[in-house]
Amino acid sequence: MVTYTICRTPPQARYLSHRYARKALAKTSKPEKLGPGQERLYSFYEPSMVAGLHRISTKQVIEMAEDTSQKKELDDWQDFIVVAPRYKLPNGSVHSVYPPQGHTENVEILPHVVLNDPQLPWARRVVNNIDPKDRNRVPWLAMLIFRQEELRYPKATQQGNTLAVTLTLGALGDLVTASDSDCTSPVVKSDGSTYDDDSKDLEADFIFVPKNIFDVLFKDDEKEETQTLCDVSRYQWLAHTRNINTIGMANSGIDGEEGVFSVVISQRAGPLDITEPTDLVVHLVSIEHVSGMPYPAPKDRVTLCSLESWSYTCLPPDSFNVYDAFRNIGRKIDGKHDVLRIDLTQFGKSLSGKQLPDRLRDRLVDGFVMTKYRTQTGEETAAWVRGPLVPTLVNHGDVETCISHTGTDLQIMDRETGIMDITYSVAWQLGKALALADQGYTTALGRLRLTISRAATDETKKSILKAHGSFQGQHETLCQLAESMKTLRTLQDATSLSHGRDARWLPSSFVSVDMPRWSSCVQQHFRGHVARETERLTVSASDDYVYNEFNTPLSPDWMIVLSWILDRIYLAGVPAHYYIPDPSYLPQESLRFFHIDRYWIDALVDGALSVSSHLRNDDDIRRELKKMINKYLQQKPEGLHYPPQRPGYGFLLRSELCVKFPDLIVEAYARNKDEPDPTIIVRQENIAEGVLLVMFDKKPGSDFFGKLILREPPHQQAFCCGESLKPTYLEVLYKKIYTIPLEEQAKRSNRTSPVETLKHYPEGGDDKGGYEGPIFTWAENETNVHALRLPAYVQQIHNVLGEELKEDYTETEPTATLLGIQLNHPMLYLEIQMEPSLFTTSDQNSADDGMLAGLRMLRSPASPLPKAWDNRPEDQLIFSYSAPVDWNAPFVAWAEESPGRQENAQGHDFFLPAPHLRRLALTDRAPITITKPLKGDPRDGEVGVESRIENLLMAYSIYSLADPSVKDKLTRKNFKQDLIFSSRRNPDNDNWILKQITISFPYGQPDRGRATLMDFYDGPGATMVTDFRFNVAPTLSKNTEDKLVFHLTIAPRAGSIVMRNLTNLSLILSGVMLADYTKWSFDRGDPAVEVNIQEIFVDRNPQTAKFYLPLNI
Repeated sequence: MVTYTICRTPPQARYLSHRYARKALAKTSKPEKLGPGQERLYSFYEPSMVAGLHRISTKQVIEMAEDTSQKKELDDWQDFIVVAPRYKLPNGSVHSVYPPQGHTENVEILPHVVLNDPQLPWARRVVNNIDPKDRNRVPWLAMLIFRQEELRYPKATQQGNTLAVTLTLGALGDLVTASDSDCTSPVVKSDGSTYDDDSKDLEADFIFVPKNIFDVLFKDDEKEETQTLCDVSRYQWLAHTRNINTIGMANSGIDGEEGVFSVVISQRAGPLDITEPTDLVVHLVSIEHVSGMPYPAPKDRVTLCSLESWSYTCLPPDSFNVYDAFRNIGRKIDGKHDVLRIDLTQFGKSLSGKQLPDRLRDRLVDGFVMTKYRTQTGEETAAWVRGPLVPTLVNHGDVETCISHTGTDLQIMDRETGIMDITYSVAWQLGKALALADQGYTTALGRLRLTISRAATDETKKSILKAHGSFQGQHETLCQLAESMKTLRTLQDATSLSHGRDARWLPSSFVSVDMPRWSSCVQQHFRGHVARETERLTVSASDDYVYNEFNTPLSPDWMIVLSWILDRIYLAGVPAHYYIPDPSYLPQESLRFFHIDRYWIDALVDGALSVSSHLRNDDDIRRELKKMINKYLQQKPEGLHYPPQRPGYGFLLRSELCVKFPDLIVEAYARNKDEPDPTIIVRQENIAEGVLLVMFDKKPGSDFFGKLILREPPHQQAFCCGESLKPTYLEVLYKKIYTIPLEEQAKRSNRTSPVETLKHYPEGGDDKGGYEGPIFTWAENETNVHALRLPAYVQQIHNVLGEELKEDYTETEPTATLLGIQLNHPMLYLEIQMEPSLFTTSDQNSADDGMLAGLRMLRSPASPLPKAWDNRPEDQLIFSYSAPVDWNAPFVAWAEESPGRQENAQGHDFFLPAPHLRRLALTDRAPITITKPLKGDPRDGEVGVESRIENLLMAYSIYSLADPSVKDKLTRKNFKQDLIFSSRRNPDNDNWILKQITISFPYGQPDRGRATLMDFYDGPGATMVTDFRFNVAPTLSKNTEDKLVFHLTIAPRAGSIVMRNLTNLSLILSGVMLADYTKWSFDRGDPAVEVNIQEIFVDRNPQTAKFYLPLNI
């Protein structure tokens, strides 16, 4: 079965707005190769070298400069094979098919396939004798359609949905050469062997075509003498290549503004003798080697290789078509197009004569639906809810609202109905859920918060202490150097000791400064420094503008956070059931417009920015980040005349048109403009099969957006044999096809009207008295064919255009592009006039265009998180000091009552937490004793980093994140590295109970034969990588030789854990600078650090081992 992508997800929701901005910022303006709605057709696009055997020949002449008569010629050659698909197409080769799988179409339609590779139909050569001047090439691919009963093969044990049979080439050869065989095949030779020594084990799909149909499809209708070989020349007219403009396309527009595709068309139409829908199967087959087969076919069946296949339903005359679909979705209700809400006509049907209360009706009209809701206390009740896409214009206002910590304070009670509206609470929770689901965003936001908080904390401390005269910055210190030098010179003068010799030993007076984290003084300074630090990190490193995705970011974390938030403003990643709260909002074959609720977006962003908080009531950083987002939204980047685009309106289209045409073109026009403005559309995506989402950055009905057009894409346009196909005639509307320049074509009148309309009859001739031969085959030899008669059909087109257009058509012979244009089904389009009254509300501000101007949730929450209870008097909330302050330490936190606490000289107890970079304590620890011979000992010649020693229950390895692929040694670098100590459970001894794992290695300066991993360590410590049920503690001890040993101890928080519950106990030791080996004696070999491992279990002997870790210094 054919597979291709109907709903392509773009790599970024905002790729259209980025593309518009890049074009505007381009230094050189290059004209587009193709304008909107234009395409360029090629009769064929053959690769430079087709598949098969080729030879490169070289000839070189060597001669002497003094004597040219003496020369030597060197000849050489080299054979090589160009490989191309043969029995199967590569994945992703098919761009689209028409009609799509399972869909319906009329009898006039000729199925076709669009391939992503523009050269694929000509990658193999079918006919060897080719004139280079020929304007057509026979492809190796052909499109054939059949009724299901035509392909049923009684001898096949199993046929697929499209009646194809999967066989190996060897099995096919045996089938063809069997004594009772009733089939022949061009895929294998007459003796059953394969071409080009292809393996007989290769599998492919095959169809068994009846002899009578095969003979008609490969007959030379123009040959008068007896035909002896099959003719494939007619297929040169049924494939061509199209270069199209992809602006306004949801799928093809992702890759750029132009695309090149190849198209293969069927010559057969649907059956005419049907009175009910009939299933047809379509096969893209290989016709390689068919031209060498005898004609007529010698056996009852001909086996062809099927590369792709699908099925569709052919409708009898007067059935649904694309024209009716466009008309249906374009119809108006009460004089205007409908918006995204419940169908108002359903009210009367559902109530059976009862009247719906006005308040409930108003809520439903505004786009709300009722849903189940469980309160915090557990009761189930009903609630109103609405998604971001609303049917009315919601005024955002200019008043700042409160940020939220949980989202519950965003619920609104409807006092008239007594039902809670949880719309914005749901949006807040969704924003938080989306943020937590994205590890990269959450990590970047956490680092950004931490960076801002630390910098603001440092500056706050400095500001407070400087105000009390207890701190001097670098500038003040340099300014007082002269005075300090004078003071130093007077120190030797004993007369300066005015208070006596003992006064120097008296302690200096203490200075008390109010420094608790939540004091008003600290908060006042902290907010200001947060704002300055946030502004510093969000500007560009290349200019003074806020980072806008087109300049260089100063903070990579802010780049990630901003991009993620902007994607959420485009509603990227929002599940579809938030778009459409109820299925009745978007029925089949409907077009619904909507406005994007800016309050909903505001709540979504607030929830997304609420994660990764490190402090209670961490509102200041979130508020300042939002202000920077607002600044981005309001600032025009250098070189652009408009601020960043963001969606405010749009529509949802649910129709079979979106499945038939995944690249359905959407064009938006400003009022009274003839050319579309592509910048109006900021998002266009097929969010589901048959559902198209389009968003605009202009208000529908305004002067900037007055018209919308939906049109068929040129490369997915249907092909048809004529305007109408009946059992007695074929009506053809001959199109005006010009060969003059576009500028001259524009001067011609009635360019879209046909140049001639003729009815052609089965026996030949037309209704205008013409006596040409038949151009369409209804039946032949009692076989219903319903196929184009080629080249008679294309020659008739060529003759009509030459007679009617004269100098406007100058082609000397027909081509495949001529037939491709003529067979194109008329390109239908739907034009929708945007009414200004589409989105109106009684309380809207006339100046409000409905676009998101900025985020409004900036005020502190109405209900802040509760503070910890503190019963100490206000005069004890002080921090006394007489020593320099550690700037790496956090703000002071008070210690709880504990026995043995110490009081300072003034009777105030205080506790200063340890800095986050803790100094390692020297502990008494018994050395690890090795109880058995070990692997990895240098004396055994085994030095390595990985260890899977039999007596250990875990497998260990050590590597650096700087070189994660190198796991056999560590390399010293000029910077600190993060080392991974990998520990993975071996699949045995699952019932052992683990208490502790200790990894030890020498520490300090390397000396003589003792190699160490590091000579000092001042990093942030060790943390678990995956399993946070464990703690890891780094410690130092001395061994029996009075040498320092570094220990990493892994212990479960619960005290012990069963081994079967473990998988990975890897840890990371950050900030490691490998030891300096400049004085190492290399006559003893390269250094290798001895690593000892001890595993301690409950009620079992400890397991110990060691290995040697080589170093590359």
